[in-house]
Amino acid sequence: MKIYESDFLEIRIEKENDCFVQFWKQSPDSNTVLKEELSKYCELYKKFKPSKTLWLQERFRLPVDQETHAWIEEYVNIPCVENGCQKVAFVVGTDVLVHLSIMSHFEKMKSVISPLHFASEKEARQWLEETKSQEINPNKDVTILFEGVDEEGNSIIKIKRPSSDISNTIRSFANLIEENEFLKKNISKFTTLTKREKQVMVSISKGLKQQEVADELFISIGTLRTHWKNIKSKLEIKSLADVIKYVNAFDLNGVEK
Repeated sequence: MKIYESDFLEIRIEKENDCFVQFWKQSPDSNTVLKEELSKYCELYKKFKPSKTLWLQERFRLPVDQETHAWIEEYVNIPCVENGCQKVAFVVGTDVLVHLSIMSHFEKMKSVISPLHFASEKEARQWLEETKSQEINPNKDVTILFEGVDEEGNSIIKIKRPSSDISNTIRSFANLIEENEFLKKNISKFTTLTKREKQVMVSISKGLKQQEVADELFISIGTLRTHWKNIKSKLEIKSLADVIKYVNAFDLNGVEK
């Protein structure tokens, strides 16, 4: 039964499933509009108090700022939990990066709500109706296909992965984007390294002690310390985690000794 409709959002209640279903007719065009729609959603939630809710995000394309995320947590998520919300499911929208920001909001802010994300409405409904958590098989094959170039000259890449693993698929995009940004930001510093300094970084990334690194590279401990000092100065790094990040991002494991 439809209980609310605007130019942007439609809300239905399925009393037989004790569930709210939200469908974006079109994406809100500002965070102000988003707040208005979510305020109405929360108002209705307090009235009907369903235990489950399903967000159909296919047309949602609004990048949500941090202030709005914080507002959602305080004025939507918390009140909904206080009024009976137990399970929340999202069907991923076509704008993957926007949906990634939604996922990050719940995780980084340690939200009172722990939603699951699905590739289809059917899967989302199955989870909402189940009493046990779904299990994902991480061993299923992942296929990456190149499908050509579009009219604007952009490459089209298709990734085939189990739809039940959509959350990890989206997170893999985030890792790729983060790594690409790291490469662009630090490439100029990285190119100042000598081959020997790169070798030192690979050995250090293994967690070896300084003497072990020196022995592995057949150099003196004094020479090693000089290399390490130069590396820290050139890359402005301070920890083993920084070293590992450079080694992985720039694929240094293949550097010859």
